[in-house]
Amino acid sequence: MYEAYYGLKERPFQLTPNPQCFFASKLHKRALAYLQYGLSQGEGFIVITGDVGTGKTTIANQLLAKLDPHQIVARQIVTSKLEPDDLLRMICSVFQLVYLPLHFLA
Repeated sequence: MYEAYYGLKERPFQLTPNPQCFFASKLHKRALAYLQYGLSQGEGFIVITGDVGTGKTTIANQLLAKLDPHQIVARQIVTSKLEPDDLLRMICSVFQLVYLPLHFLA
């Protein structure tokens, strides 16, 4: 319906966000600027929070698409409820590192 009306070639409103259909509102631009600044300053972890459907994943994907992979290594963890050990496992997994449980190091 709206594809023909607006002359779109793809459906912009899907369950999986389409990065080609990103509209940067004032708040989205601000969030993206904070993320870019945090990366430029060498901050370790940057967290985006917000209600479901507010564009967190889309903003993160926009940022990741603009990064030079030879200068910044960044990964995205898209989940909200992890125990500390599970978070460490997830971080190790996305960076392809070996996970050693904390009790193993003691």
